[in-house]
Amino acid sequence: MADPLSDAGLTVVPAIGLLIAGLFVAFYGKTFFKAVIFLIGAIAGGALAGVLAYWLFPDSLPCIVGGAGIAAIIGGFMALRIVKWILALAVGGIFAAVAYFVSADALITVVAFLIGLVLALLLMDRLLGVITGITGGAMAGYSITVFVAGDTGLYAGLAVGAVVALVGIYYQNWKHKGDLSRPADDD
Repeated sequence: MADPLSDAGLTVVPAIGLLIAGLFVAFYGKTFFKAVIFLIGAIAGGALAGVLAYWLFPDSLPCIVGGAGIAAIIGGFMALRIVKWILALAVGGIFAAVAYFVSADALITVVAFLIGLVLALLLMDRLLGVITGITGGAMAGYSITVFVAGDTGLYAGLAVGAVVALVGIYYQNWKHKGDLSRPADDD
């Protein structure tokens, strides 16, 4: 009697889930990432301000709720800025590491860091689209290798991953109108 929970059955369901998640990340990852970061900052800011307002004004519900609400909005935007700077510092660090590996000169390394930092700050929205597009493409491509066996599965996964990544990057950075972080084009 065959075991219904065989390895093939256990790998197909997560692979389908990974494919769906990969497509979502490839096409809507940038917007979802920003919404999650904003939500985390809003919860943290609202909670801290609510506790502080309760400590300062224990009998004033409008002060507690108002302070928590205002701080939630400010906290969300602060979280987006903080994450933007962290990612920009990481890109600058990557530029500096490559420059140091190539030249081992301190001045060139510092200049490369500053160039990477400035480029990342100016192009962060596009960079997030590229990062999430590649991540989603990798997820979708890996899921395909479960369905197709052997070397054919590897090549099919690479092809699907590359196509999903490229189309996802294009869609997120140039065609997606639902992203509130940049103004809509009047075509």
